[in-house]
Amino acid sequence: MMKKTLKVLLVFIITLFIPIITIQAKTIGDIQKEIDAAQKKLNDTNTKKAINNQNLAETQKKISEIKQNIIKTEEAIEAKTKESEQLEKDIQKKNEEIKDLMKYYEVSSSGSTMLEYIMGAESMTDLIYRLSITEQISSYNKKTIKKMNDMIAENEKIKKDMAVKKEELVKLKQEQETQVIVLSKKRSELDAEGESEEQVLKGMQEQLKYYKSLGCKESDTISACTSRVFGSNSLPPGTTFRRPTVSGRISSEFGNRTLNGSFNKHFAIDIAMPTGTSVYAVAPGIVGYTGEICGISLVVWHNINGREYSSIYCHLSKQLVKKYQVVTSDTVIAKSGCTGKCFGAHLHLGLATGRYKDIDRGYSRYYSSGKGDSLEEHTFNPRDVIIFPPLNQSYNNR
Repeated sequence: MMKKTLKVLLVFIITLFIPIITIQAKTIGDIQKEIDAAQKKLNDTNTKKAINNQNLAETQKKISEIKQNIIKTEEAIEAKTKESEQLEKDIQKKNEEIKDLMKYYEVSSSGSTMLEYIMGAESMTDLIYRLSITEQISSYNKKTIKKMNDMIAENEKIKKDMAVKKEELVKLKQEQETQVIVLSKKRSELDAEGESEEQVLKGMQEQLKYYKSLGCKESDTISACTSRVFGSNSLPPGTTFRRPTVSGRISSEFGNRTLNGSFNKHFAIDIAMPTGTSVYAVAPGIVGYTGEICGISLVVWHNINGREYSSIYCHLSKQLVKKYQVVTSDTVIAKSGCTGKCFGAHLHLGLATGRYKDIDRGYSRYYSSGKGDSLEEHTFNPRDVIIFPPLNQSYNNR
């Protein structure tokens, strides 16, 4: 008995130190705060876009200057190439001159030809003249060889300079391409980010505008305001669920079924219709997801009497709305089709409580794993809120 009393006392003491967590419903003022935060985020993104665009413009100007330098470099290289080609010709010509001169020396040095030429002078004046001639020939030979060597060295220098210029040219082009790729990618990312943030902001503003039109105050919770305006047991005007198409035939029911020999649970109702049929939102709301769940798919979030719902549309051929776009029950959100795992054109319409595909406030998994929320645990039969004809029968109005 004493042990039991101590155990109860211990539990009581522990509970005193456990914080009491209360979940407060969102107020109209909270929506305004979310709008202000979203507006600030959008402004920051626009500032980043402006800076990036300025950097891109400056880089493009620099690239233009680099291109001009490249053109001048290429022109200089072309001129040096022609100069090098001319030097090659001059070297070849000088080489031929040297060959001829060497032949002369070979002939003249084979015997006493040069000596006989000098000694054959008839006078002192003639002797001085002949000595001068032989000295000039020897000097010319040395100058010719030196000039040829200088031209060869100059030609080698030009070739090295050309190689360096070509390396610089390749480096400039690589820098240019890298700058364009990096800045263009950043601009695309910022454009996409800005577009998404604008859609989120617009959706919030439309939502706030709607609640203010009902006379909701900043301190009001959404559920309290809608209950005060419309009553706790009634839906606001225009928020009742409607059929998603003007016409169609019920081809498969909600619940357990056998399809092509396989048993599974069907979290929706299937409506057969031609591909391209206009699909409407079943109630006013905000587009919460666009992508692929079962083929091309859409999810619309609804808030009816302060309670949140999700409508799921699958196997579409085309999406006509964007994420966070505000829609009404008269908005054409998509065209029907047969994308994904599909056996004939139809619309897969699912309804669930909560916000499916909302990672912040809802749940994202499709099947239940026994560890938390999933679409499977939240779905309910669309027939509970929408009037449909029996299986295999058609309807022709919404």
